Amino acid sequence: MRRTGVALLSDMVSDRRRRLAGHVLRLPRERPASVAMAWVPEGGKRKRGRPKKTWRHTFKEDLNEMGVSWHGARRIASDRCRWRGLVAQCSNRNGRN
Repeated sequence: MRRTGVALLSDMVSDRRRRLAGHVLRLPRERPASVAMAWVPEGGKRKRGRPKKTWRHTFKEDLNEMGVSWHGARRIASDRCRWRGLVAQCSNRNGRN
C-alpha cells in the first residue's frame, strides 16, 4: 500500500462516512435521512450475545475523534467548508493524505 500510494480501505470508508454524515446533517430536519439519524427506537431489545455496533455508535466515535459533540455537529456541518476541513484534518492526523 505504501509503494502504490493507495489508502487503506478502512480509511477510505471512514472518510466517506464522515462526508456522508456532513451531508445528512445539512439536510432539513424533516427529511427522512435526517429523521433516521436522530431516531431512537422505543424499548428495542437485542438478543443475547455481543451487541451489534450501530451506525449511530460509529458516528459518535467519529465525532469524538474529530473533537465535536453530537449537538455541535449539525452547527459545524452547516458550514460546508468548515466540515470538510475538519474531516480532512482528522484524515491527516491519522497519517492519511
